Amino acid sequence: MIRWDDLEARYQGRDAFITKLLGIFTTAHGNFAIQMREFTAAGNATDVARLAHSLKSSAGNIMAMELMDLALRTEQAARRSAPEAMELALQLSDELEATLVEIEARLASRG
Repeated sequence: MIRWDDLEARYQGRDAFITKLLGIFTTAHGNFAIQMREFTAAGNATDVARLAHSLKSSAGNIMAMELMDLALRTEQAARRSAPEAMELALQLSDELEATLVEIEARLASRG
């Protein structure tokens, strides 16, 4: 999940920017899980790698370090066509969905 203290320290005093950054993340990756599950079902390692790569740095920007690490591992496994790539992709989808719920709750609590 998101390391909120680290995120706030990284962008100290810029609460409006953090809110904007989280909104951009949510918008950019809102359909990710659906797409990733489609690529996984089709066995499409190329698109799994591409999608995981796109999530990797975005997750780092919001201090979702476990999500970033899972995206990296998924990307690398898919690029190698490793047997675990599709399972990692499904885990990545689940982790992203949980992160989006966490963001939504955090933004709602901020008013």
